[in-house]
Amino acid sequence: MFFLLILVPVTFVGIHIASGLSQTVTTRNEVPETFSFVKKWGSKGTGDGQFKRVHDLDFDPLEKYLYVVDRDGNRIHVFDKNGTFIKKWGSKGTEDGQFTIPYSVDVDSQGNVWIADRGNHRIEKFDKDGNFLFKFGSFGSKQGQLNNPRQVVADKEVKFLYVADSKNNRIQKFDANGNFVKSWGSLGAGERQFNLSVRVIIDSKDHIIVNERENNRIQKFDANGNFILKFGSTGKGDGQFSEIEHMATAKFDNIFVNDPQTGVNGSGHPRVQVFDSNGKFITKWGSYGSGNGQFKDPEHLAIDLEGNVYVSDKSNNNIQVFKPYYR
Repeated sequence: MFFLLILVPVTFVGIHIASGLSQTVTTRNEVPETFSFVKKWGSKGTGDGQFKRVHDLDFDPLEKYLYVVDRDGNRIHVFDKNGTFIKKWGSKGTEDGQFTIPYSVDVDSQGNVWIADRGNHRIEKFDKDGNFLFKFGSFGSKQGQLNNPRQVVADKEVKFLYVADSKNNRIQKFDANGNFVKSWGSLGAGERQFNLSVRVIIDSKDHIIVNERENNRIQKFDANGNFILKFGSTGKGDGQFSEIEHMATAKFDNIFVNDPQTGVNGSGHPRVQVFDSNGKFITKWGSYGSGNGQFKDPEHLAIDLEGNVYVSDKSNNNIQVFKPYYR
C-alpha cells in the first residue's frame, strides 16, 4: 500500500501556503506598482497660496501642516494636507526671520521648522507658527562656515543637524544649538567626495543619504560619515539622472528621487524614480507637460504616513499629490 501526496496551493490574503512539508509566505509588495494623480494646487503669483518659485516642502510630525518654501518669494507658506492655505511668513533680507533664497525646509520631530537660507549662508530655526528662534552659520569655507547651504535635516532625537554645504562640497554635522561637530567631503567623484551636493536626508537606520547634481548620483553614509554605498550616473535610463533634484524616504527606507531630465543629457521626460534602500531601481512615473500627473521641472517632494507623494514643480508653480497603488 502506498499514499500519493498532492500539493494543493491555498491562497489567503497576503499569504500563499502549499499544503505538505513546505511553506512559503509572501506579503504585499513593499512598493506600489504605480502612483495615481489625486489633486494639485498652486499658481504663479504673490498672493496667498501662490508662488514665485515653489520649492521644498515637509510635514509636521502630526501631518496637520505642510510647510512649503516659495524660493523666489523669500517666504514660507503653510497649508493643510488638502492644500488649503493657512498662513505665511518671511520676506527678503538679512535680518532674523528674513531670507535670501530660502532653499529647503525640514520639520523636526518636535515640530520646529529649520530653513536653509542659501543666499545668506546660514540656517534659521522657527517654531511651528513661524516665530524666529535662532540662527547659525556665516559665509566661508572654514569648519562651521557655509557656502550656499541647500539642505538642513535634523535626526529623530533632534540631537544633531546635517547640512548640505553645497559650494564647499561637503556635509557638515552640528549639534542642535548650531555648534560644529564634524564634516566630510571634498570636490571630486570618488567615495566621500561631492560635486554640488544638493540634498541630505536620514532614513530609519540613521543613514545619511546625499545626492549630487553634477555627479548625478546618490551616496549613503553612516551617522559619522563612513561610506556605505553609491548608485546612479548621468543619463536618461532607469536608475540614471539628469540634473538630479531632491529626495525623500518612505516605508522600508525606499528612496524617492525627483529627476527633471532637463539637462543636456536629459530625455525631456521629467519623472519621479523610486529605489530600494540599496539603490536598486523599482519604478517611476511622470511625463512632460502641465496636465494632471505631468511635470515640467519637478524639484522637491514629501511623503506622508499613508504613502502619498507630494511633488512641487517649479515651472508649473504647483504641488501635485499622488496616491500609491499596490498590486
